[in-house]
Amino acid sequence: MRLKPIIFFLIVGSLAGFFVYREVTRVGDPGLINIGQQAPDFTLKGEDGRPIKLSDYRGKLVFLNFWATWCLPCVEEMPEMEKLNKTFKDRKFQMLAVSVDTDWDVVKQFYKAHNLTIPAALDPGHQISGLYKVFKFPETFLIDGNGYVVRHTWSEHWANPRVMSLVDSLIQQQEAKQNTANQRAAR
Repeated sequence: MRLKPIIFFLIVGSLAGFFVYREVTRVGDPGLINIGQQAPDFTLKGEDGRPIKLSDYRGKLVFLNFWATWCLPCVEEMPEMEKLNKTFKDRKFQMLAVSVDTDWDVVKQFYKAHNLTIPAALDPGHQISGLYKVFKFPETFLIDGNGYVVRHTWSEHWANPRVMSLVDSLIQQQEAKQNTANQRAAR
């Protein structure tokens, strides 16, 4: 009689252990784009209608931000992103703000009201934000010059000196790689 409950709990425990082990050791698609993972390439149209392709920014640190005009944390984050963009725009740094709004006019009005110059693209059908598995806004990916995600965050204080220093160090890594490549090519 006591053997049945013991066998039952051994089977249930083994199954539970198997599923926990499988989740912990899973490689591939865990539901988020992870640090160290290759960033999915994409092409969107910018405000001027020209294509914007992520892979065109290889060699630079890419700041990829998903946002919306109706998102309060996005509104609060944008002025600090503008400061970051102005600070690093002449370096190996490319910022891209991908709005999930459905209309360019709304985004243009938002940019005008907040004096923004950050390069923007529109993702009205959420194809790109879906590709990146974005589930809340704002969501930002920092992507190195080889196309790998080096940081993934939500609603950050980008003008904070600690964060600015982190971004600066990531840009310096891209610049050092470029300098090394240039020196090798000169030999």
